[in-house]
Amino acid sequence: MRSSAINKANKATSTQLEACISTPREMNGVRLHLAVKTSSELSDVERERIWTIFESNMHIFYTTSSFGWDPRSKKEEMFHSHARLVLCERCDDTPSGSESTPSESRIVAYTIFRFEREAKQDVVYCYELQVTEESRGLGVGKFLMGSLFDIGSRWRMKNVMLTVFKANSAACAFYKSLDFDLDPSSPGYGEDDDWQDEEIDCDYVILSKSIL
Repeated sequence: MRSSAINKANKATSTQLEACISTPREMNGVRLHLAVKTSSELSDVERERIWTIFESNMHIFYTTSSFGWDPRSKKEEMFHSHARLVLCERCDDTPSGSESTPSESRIVAYTIFRFEREAKQDVVYCYELQVTEESRGLGVGKFLMGSLFDIGSRWRMKNVMLTVFKANSAACAFYKSLDFDLDPSSPGYGEDDDWQDEEIDCDYVILSKSIL
C-alpha cells in the first residue's frame, strides 16, 4: 500500500523534480546539462540512446546472470509509467550562435528511478545508473546519485535503494565509496560483510543508504 508521501511524489511534474537538482554544470572542463523526464516525455531518439547505453554496459552481466537477457521485459521496466529519468547531456561543443540546450544524441549518462514503498519505508529506488565509457572519470555517476538524494530529500523519502550484480565489481566499488550498505532485504544480509562473496547463493545484492 502506497503512503501519502509516495502518492504525492508520483504526482510531481518533471519541472518540480528538476528544480531539486543543479543544472547546467561543468565537470573537469566538460559542460553538462541535466534534465528530468518521465518515460512518456522521452522522444524516440532519446529512448534509443538510453537503451543503447544500457545494452553496451550491461549485456554481458545479464547474459551470465540468473535474470538472463530479456530486452522486452527490461524495456518495460526501464520505461514504466512510474519511471523518472535524470538525463545527463554534454553541451561543451555547442557551435556559436546555436541553441544552448544540447541535442538528444548528446546523452552520455542517466539514472532511472521510481518512488516506491519498501519494507514500510518510502524510498527512491534507483533502477539504473549508466554512464558511457568515454564519460567515466568525470564524476558524472556520483553527481547523478547525488541528484537522487536531493530529489528524495525534497519529497520526504527515507532511503535510496538499488540492486547491483555482484559480478559488476566496478559498480560495487562505486557504491561502497558512497557508503551504501547491504539492505536488510538483500540476499546474504547478516551473513558476511563481503557483498561479492561467491558462497552466497545469489548473483545480486540490494543496497541502501539513508537520505537523512
